[in-house]
Amino acid sequence: MNEEFEISETELKITAWLQDHPDFFTRHPDLAETLHIPHPCQPAVSLLAYQNRLLRERCQRLHDKLLEFVSIARDNDRLAERVQRLALGLLNGRSGMKDFLSGIEAILQEEFHADGVTLCLAVAQTLRSKIAAEFLCPEVVARFGGLFQTGQPHCGRLRPEQAILLFGEDADRVASAALIPISGRQWRGLLAVGSNDVERFHPGVGTLFLERIGELVSQALQGRLLDRRRLWVVRDSPSARNL
Repeated sequence: MNEEFEISETELKITAWLQDHPDFFTRHPDLAETLHIPHPCQPAVSLLAYQNRLLRERCQRLHDKLLEFVSIARDNDRLAERVQRLALGLLNGRSGMKDFLSGIEAILQEEFHADGVTLCLAVAQTLRSKIAAEFLCPEVVARFGGLFQTGQPHCGRLRPEQAILLFGEDADRVASAALIPISGRQWRGLLAVGSNDVERFHPGVGTLFLERIGELVSQALQGRLLDRRRLWVVRDSPSARNL
């Protein structure tokens, strides 16, 4: 029995079965939507068939849009979890200032899968002794002074000299970057997050979570500086010496 005969015999059996069960597609309307049935009056079509085609196309567009929204919601949920873990990491008050600042870079690199993270600070003279020298980069912060006029993160591709200034030897791996301005009393800084994916931080990407990251880091660093000052006052007070 050749293949052509087998196919023909199968089709005959299906045809006979459908004739005996005329309500099959009524009970399975979803199957009917996927079938390609030629219209006997083509290229002309009935108004009902035309309306049905428009409705199906509209439903498909809505279905695709729904899937897009679900994907965005899942991405936002993952980002929210990462921001929460960042916040928990910033609450650790047992580490010194250098470990604290290094921890910010490490958390962002690990949680956000960044290919490069740099934290640059410019602080008042009275605060310089509290910040590790490797994070004191006032000339770098000054180069990106325009960010502090808007106070908003900036995403996109960096010029080669900018990439080298921020990421040094890793500049060649950074195809796009997010620049997050941070600031507090008597200091301000720049948090640069780089990626080897040119589309990761494209200019049109949403910056809501980047703004939240900047606010968290700013508050945590300001709190560290204030806590150390208060602790110094307490230790030098007469009541503290009597403890």
